[in-house]
Amino acid sequence: MAKKRKQKKTGMLKRQKEKRQKKMIRRRKAMPKKNSQQGGSPQQLEQLLNTLPTLAFEPELTDLNMGEEKLRTLLESEKTEIEIILELLTEEFIADLDQRLEQLESAHSEKSIKSVLAKATRHQIENSDKIPHLSNPVLIALFLKTRSAVEGEKLDLNSLPAAMEEFEKRNHDFIQELTKQMEGSEKDDSILEEDGELLDEEKPEERTPAIETDVYKKFMKLVPPEKQEQVEEDLEVFLVDFEPPPISEWDSELIKNFLGKWFLENANPLEEDLVSMRESLLSLFKFLAKEDLLPDGFLNTVSKSIQNS
Repeated sequence: MAKKRKQKKTGMLKRQKEKRQKKMIRRRKAMPKKNSQQGGSPQQLEQLLNTLPTLAFEPELTDLNMGEEKLRTLLESEKTEIEIILELLTEEFIADLDQRLEQLESAHSEKSIKSVLAKATRHQIENSDKIPHLSNPVLIALFLKTRSAVEGEKLDLNSLPAAMEEFEKRNHDFIQELTKQMEGSEKDDSILEEDGELLDEEKPEERTPAIETDVYKKFMKLVPPEKQEQVEEDLEVFLVDFEPPPISEWDSELIKNFLGKWFLENANPLEEDLVSMRESLLSLFKFLAKEDLLPDGFLNTVSKSIQNS
């Protein structure tokens, strides 16, 4: 009896998550596209490239593997690790991965790191003639995740960097040769250069973030776990898509314009979206007030305005 109830609950949660994901995708597609001017310094690009493997643990890719049964058989053969990966990289697997990455990209803002990484990976897959699959960190991470499952070991985000490093050591000679072959072709930076949106020859326009990263992280730690995903989605729309000015310039007219006009026109929200957005914003504003970061009188004025809207 208990087992049946658990399965039912799990199924309900899964359906709710899928419903929310589809709703976010519709919302993102409805929003106007912006000309992204993100920075492209070597340090930033290197950080992005090092973060790529973590996509293997995103919800859209959680259950994706390269075929455990086939891998189990291949591990018993005399094939090298590289030969095994190449045999597992079937057209069906690549097509499935690309579709999931497209969903991940669509579910997040253009400027969010997850969307950027998903887009970069799809670009690399599409240009496999110039950028070999074996140089794709996401594919390697998915292989390592599949192999760990076959061998009865656990691979998570914490153990992933070490596993990636060990893979590179085991296949150092091949990877080095692959790197030499790529010299003289497109620079590694081109992975993040699709449509000229992520890198620009001109100096990128610098924009002061509305909220400092440390302040935002401190706030999110106080949000109950069951609400974190929804609050983060709401605030991403406000802070990233809407692009408000720094906190010191916030006033009631700004919030009124966001909720009463911009959000309605660009996100095509349902009533439940409006309720969620109001709650998320109020929660953020109350936190910022306690941190003495809001302009005087802002919280009282905006709270009344939101509650009456």
